[in-house]
Formats: sequence, structure tokens, C-alpha cells
Amino acid sequence: MKNSCKLFLFVLGLWLGLTCFLDFFAVPTIFRTLPSRELAGKLGMIFFYTFNKIELFLCLGLGLCAWFFRSEITWKKTFWSTISGLFLLILIYVFHMTPTIIDVNKQKYQLMEGSPQYNVLEEKHLFYHGLFRKTDGAKILILLTLLGSTLRRRKSV
Repeated sequence: MKNSCKLFLFVLGLWLGLTCFLDFFAVPTIFRTLPSRELAGKLGMIFFYTFNKIELFLCLGLGLCAWFFRSEITWKKTFWSTISGLFLLILIYVFHMTPTIIDVNKQKYQLMEGSPQYNVLEEKHLFYHGLFRKTDGAKILILLTLLGSTLRRRKSV
């Protein structure tokens, strides 16, 4: 197995591990521990926004590593489409979804809970939060699929 493939597997495992840690341990712990839902939401969004920026580099790293073992990739169109789709998803996270959730929450916390404007913003927040959760779940499945297919197709040493 080429060193670029080993590095690809390392970056992929790191990305998957960090995503699962953030989604399943760090953020839920924040919401259980902090007394204020507002403070927990702000801290959670700081984590996600920062991590989404890191994911840009992880995705670019995956693509670069894969470029060096591209001759060993069997389903080239599927593979490169998957990497491109991940990159596009991360761009959407960084430049649209996460900033929108942060902005909606800022506006929401300046209003009285239960007011008509608050309820509209709460609906928007719930929509984006649900969309974020679903796309994050899809991202985890894609990362697992990439990991499994890369490990399955590797040549014995």
C-alpha cells in the first residue's frame, strides 16, 4: 500500500473520529452540563463552525492524498464525485448553514420567548438544525463508506 493511501486512511479516520466525537459526545455534554441553553448553543456553534473550517483542509488533504494513488482507484468517477460532494457539503456548512444558524440564534435570543418574531426564528432554527443533523449523518455514512471501500480494495503487503 502506498504511503499516500496510508495517509488517506489516517486523514479519513481522523475526520470520522472527530466528527463522531463532536456529534455524539462533546456537544451533547455541553447541553447537559451548562445551565443556559443559549450559552450551550453558542458554544456548540463555535465548535461546529471551527470544525467545519478544519474539515475544508481535511477534505482537501483527502483529495491530495488520493491523487497520488489514483491509479489504484477502481471506481474513479464514483470516488471523485464522492470527494467533490464532501467538499461541496463542507462549503455549504462553512458559508451558509452554520452562519445562518448562528445569526438566527443571535436574533432569537434578543427577543422575548413566545413572541411572533421569536416563533418565526425558532422555526427557521429548527429547519436548519434538522438539515444540519441530516447532512452530518450523511457525511458520517459517506466517510464510513470511503473508509470501508479503501480498506477493502487495498492490496496485501
